[in-house]
Amino acid sequence: MKIRWPFKKLTDQNWLGINLSQLNPSAVIYRAGNIVAAKSFNQKQGIEALAGWIKKNATAGMPAVLILDSSDYELLLTEAPNVPDDELNAAMEFRVADLIAQDVSKTAIQAIRLPPDAYRGRMPMAHVIAAPNEKIEAWVDWAKELKLSISLITVPELCLLNLLALFDIEQGVGLLGLSSDKGSLRLYQAGALYLTRQIEVGLDALELVSAESQEETDEEDDNENFTLETFDQIKEDSDELDLELNDLEEQGEGELSLDDYVPFSGKQRVNEHQLENLILQVQRSLDYYESQLGMGQITRLMLLSDGTDLADLVEVMGDKLSVKIEQPDITKKFKEFNFDIADEITELNSTAVAIGGALAYDGS
Repeated sequence: MKIRWPFKKLTDQNWLGINLSQLNPSAVIYRAGNIVAAKSFNQKQGIEALAGWIKKNATAGMPAVLILDSSDYELLLTEAPNVPDDELNAAMEFRVADLIAQDVSKTAIQAIRLPPDAYRGRMPMAHVIAAPNEKIEAWVDWAKELKLSISLITVPELCLLNLLALFDIEQGVGLLGLSSDKGSLRLYQAGALYLTRQIEVGLDALELVSAESQEETDEEDDNENFTLETFDQIKEDSDELDLELNDLEEQGEGELSLDDYVPFSGKQRVNEHQLENLILQVQRSLDYYESQLGMGQITRLMLLSDGTDLADLVEVMGDKLSVKIEQPDITKKFKEFNFDIADEITELNSTAVAIGGALAYDGS
């Protein structure tokens, strides 16, 4: 059986946005203009804890938007054929058949065109979401066991776009999501997703070294150095980027001592090596967006996490990058837009993706 992405609209007073992330599963119960309930869990608590919360708080038959985990799908960027929009998904099946890990006949395909100004208008491009049917079927069965009515199945990249639209952010903006062991950078402009990149640095790596253990490490690593591309050289080379983003190589060298650490939290210090690695990956993506996509400069970068306070990281990265960096307070932003938020909800940053999923549902 060929599964298609179910974009039908249902009506109900309340509905659910469910983020099926393995690292940060979460859910919100939403009603137009109201966040009725919200809850997030860590990786150890997992999907089982999320299901328990849904059983306790959701009513039978409640519409739900399911947001796939990154391991449930592939997101590809490829040239789009010159076909009508209603034929794009079918056309893309042939184009990505050799690019995905599973049989395309057993895969749900959704293609999303990039705006024509991307890549300086040289070629039409599209993002392709490819999810194995068996994974979608498993989540459909999971939702049925919880007595939910599935309205939509989507992915985090599109959910976050819904948040930006709600907050009326049209200019180029980057969303850097950081989990315990990895991150993801998504670049948006004027209501469209232009670029995504996986970041191989997570919060655990950044906070790997404790202040106490570092004293011993300092003695061992006193004379140990590593070479690293400097930020001035990145900017000088940005106009010469000819390769695909993943093929970019470091061109400059600088010296940075391994025993250099910067404050990140009260009892821990950031591993400077990992911090510089994170910043380099972000800078490369921003340079690629400007020079290869021809979309101008990203001037705003928002950090998203599982609720961890990233104020110190914002400050450190702000000193290294020529972009305004912030960790938005999602709760505060919703209140600024006159949303009613249940009194027991103390923070919404950890449920941002689930909220974005809920916003994709049309309850009218």
